Amino acid sequence: MKLDRTGFQRLFVALLMLPLLLTIMHQGEVEAAEQGTTAPQSTPLTDIVIAGQPLNNKTKSLLIDGKLMVPLKPLAEAVGASYHWDAKKKQVTLQKWAEPLVLKERLRKNKQQLTFEVVGKDVYVPLRDVSLELGYTLEKTNTQIQIQPPIHGKLKEQIYEGDLVAAREALIHIERRSVHPYIEEHRPNTELLSSVYMFPQGEALRYFTVNGDVLSLVEVKDGFPIVTYQGYVGAPFDKAFTMEYDPLELFLANKAKDQWGTYPKLNKPLIYEYTTGWGDSSTTFYGRVTIDKKEELLGTTGDPVSGLRADAKQIMKTFKLPWESRTDAQQAMG
Repeated sequence: MKLDRTGFQRLFVALLMLPLLLTIMHQGEVEAAEQGTTAPQSTPLTDIVIAGQPLNNKTKSLLIDGKLMVPLKPLAEAVGASYHWDAKKKQVTLQKWAEPLVLKERLRKNKQQLTFEVVGKDVYVPLRDVSLELGYTLEKTNTQIQIQPPIHGKLKEQIYEGDLVAAREALIHIERRSVHPYIEEHRPNTELLSSVYMFPQGEALRYFTVNGDVLSLVEVKDGFPIVTYQGYVGAPFDKAFTMEYDPLELFLANKAKDQWGTYPKLNKPLIYEYTTGWGDSSTTFYGRVTIDKKEELLGTTGDPVSGLRADAKQIMKTFKLPWESRTDAQQAMG
């Protein structure tokens, strides 16, 4: 086959230019990756379910830099959060709990920072990061992403319908949330162990807890343990905090300082577990507070078990009185 002179020249020039073109294309890809300008990719995984309800959005989710991104508005509405997009400051703020969740413009120097993307007219946020920061859990299958509050599935059945022992044990280990700023706790010594858990007789879905010098009421709502009341039960805020106080007495007398929320009325005895001390020298007290606000100590971890009453042995073993039967298990699982 003959190749005319003009065609040969064109082919020769093209071969010479090919390495240069490849180099330019590679440099462009590197710069784009460094600047975080990877083109969004649509993803077939659009079945996102939040707390049992499909995510209501007409705009499909996108895969950006390996992260599944979803539109801000439908996600915020699904989790019950307010949101604000500040175009001047280039940041997105979501508010569900006391502390706002802030997402900022992508920066190469801080890859761990929560970021957002503007695609067309829509603001997209990372589904996984935002959900976890708000306290939700994620479960992925081949066709669906399930976003649930911390209390769901078998744990939900255990807490709402299980026995008091299992329900109480589970609840005191779940991270608590609050729509009101937490009161700052004070402790006289970094090694001090001091905590109080008090459950109304027959209940598990609400309890009181004392950490340091702050008492909180925790109630289960919408799948979250939520703090609905707090107050100081130690020394006043402007004075040195010491252990010379009785948190139960101050609380029962409604003498807590700087309270927020509604002081809870007590119409049932309280079953309590009170731990205090330093390091290995801590002691746990078990007992109950009667309706007329009298404290009845049933036993401590230092008592010889053989010499205790039957009800004391039971509460120390299970954090439940022998005659207790659950009264809040019939509440609707919401």
